[in-house]
Amino acid sequence: MPFNLTLAAADLQKTERFYREILLLSPEYIHNSHAENSYLLLIIGNMKIVFQHLQDIEVQHPVLLQNLTRVPLGVGLQLEVNCDNLDDIYTRINHYGWPIAYELDDREHQRRELWLQDPDGYLLVLNEEK
Repeated sequence: MPFNLTLAAADLQKTERFYREILLLSPEYIHNSHAENSYLLLIIGNMKIVFQHLQDIEVQHPVLLQNLTRVPLGVGLQLEVNCDNLDDIYTRINHYGWPIAYELDDREHQRRELWLQDPDGYLLVLNEEK
């Protein structure tokens, strides 16, 4: 069963650059033919993540905005992404000066993790099985 997740983004271009340049994923802009807005689609395995601009969500669902803006975006959400080579990602993170929230090298369980937040504060746990 595919899993789809819609997340609000303050700046779609910043979000697109982060996922494309730092994580080397392939988000693509999808233009809605029924409206002027567009969104960003990111497919990771069987999961589709749709990033919609915060203002577009406000127009579509005004009641939700009061909840979305009550706390910073990303609070309480953690996305785990399996990676083949964390060393390459680590190099790009440092190149862009992106802050790492937490690093874990768990030799006992043969797992390495990097925790960081995307531009909207969504927590990403990048992990690599050794």
